[in-house]
Amino acid sequence: MSLIIDCHGHYTTAPEAHTAWREAQIAAFKAGEPAPEYPDISDDDIRETIEKNQLRLLRERGADLTIFSPRASTMAHHVGDEAVSMEWSRRCNDLIARVVGLYPETFVGVCMLPQSPMADLAGSIAELERCVTELGFVGCNLNPDPGGGHFKHPPLTDPYWYPLYEKMVELDVPAMIHVSGSCNHAMHATGAYYRCCQSNAKGAPL
Repeated sequence: MSLIIDCHGHYTTAPEAHTAWREAQIAAFKAGEPAPEYPDISDDDIRETIEKNQLRLLRERGADLTIFSPRASTMAHHVGDEAVSMEWSRRCNDLIARVVGLYPETFVGVCMLPQSPMADLAGSIAELERCVTELGFVGCNLNPDPGGGHFKHPPLTDPYWYPLYEKMVELDVPAMIHVSGSCNHAMHATGAYYRCCQSNAKGAPL
């Protein structure tokens, strides 16, 4: 008996209250104010967004399981500071954990990391460990350019990343290399990074 796995799924249909809170969090940071209280999102709210969308499509297409993570373009590591990224990551990852809890035979969790560009990797390592050991996640999304299109971080072969890799080895989990939203308004969403890579691979200037 075969098992068909969708290895790259995102919660693109997260409840509106979750998205609205993120907008309020960003506005509060810009105003120098504390973030508002996170909303009460019911299981029924989650079921409403999942069953009409991801779950419906999985059934229509004959897939059995999705490796599920927060929406990539809204990871937005370049927005706010490390505290903002940490709280946003935890909220997103906890929401994924709730989806998995409601549909354990269909979804497996993968976490986003709080990769604030001006911070080290300690927070990301701690969140990875929390998600794997406490939430049962099986991996993480790793953004090679948390600056959002400025390309200032070292390549993924650089020792800068080694502490995270070592934690991944310790926990026996992989990472999906996945960028987030871009600061470059000439590019759409995650397109700046992919187009840059394609151009650079062909020898064209960045």
